[in-house]
Amino acid sequence: MKTFFKRMLVGILFISTASLSAQEINSKKGYDTQIGVMVYMLENLKSDIITYTKRYNQMETDFHFDDKANSVGAIIMHLAAVEASYQETSFGADVFNAYNEEEKKMLEMAINLEDSKEILKEKPIRYYLDIYKKVRKKTLQEFKKRNDDWWTKNTHWAWFHVMEHQAHHLGQIKLISKRFPK
Repeated sequence: MKTFFKRMLVGILFISTASLSAQEINSKKGYDTQIGVMVYMLENLKSDIITYTKRYNQMETDFHFDDKANSVGAIIMHLAAVEASYQETSFGADVFNAYNEEEKKMLEMAINLEDSKEILKEKPIRYYLDIYKKVRKKTLQEFKKRNDDWWTKNTHWAWFHVMEHQAHHLGQIKLISKRFPK
């Protein structure tokens, strides 16, 4: 019986180790190594957020499960707003000129979810996702202009926060979706 448990433990450890090694974090090609690792993680989260939400209808996009909750649309706009604010801090104020007047207004408004959750509604999920993707595209363009020396001396912790912030809100989006009326 003791041998059986040892074999089971070895088998479980082997399977766990094999599974972990299959889930690598790589450096995205076209970027310096450390920047590329952050880009890889940011793009993975973006893909998860888009895949999870792209088919939401208007009710799902605007749904609040209680008066303190945010909608998925507001959260996605907030993610774009936070990323855009970190662009400005990391790359300079001129980067905000990449956005048209409506986008600037929405991004400025969405930085504070509490103040904007009642305003950010009645737009299709595609609207929020398109702005989110446009902001990310600008981030990637700016990262390509920089190297790992700049990264380690300036903003790597800030962009780690952007990444973890998006992961946090992805969890909120998944919680909200579990509360959609059936």
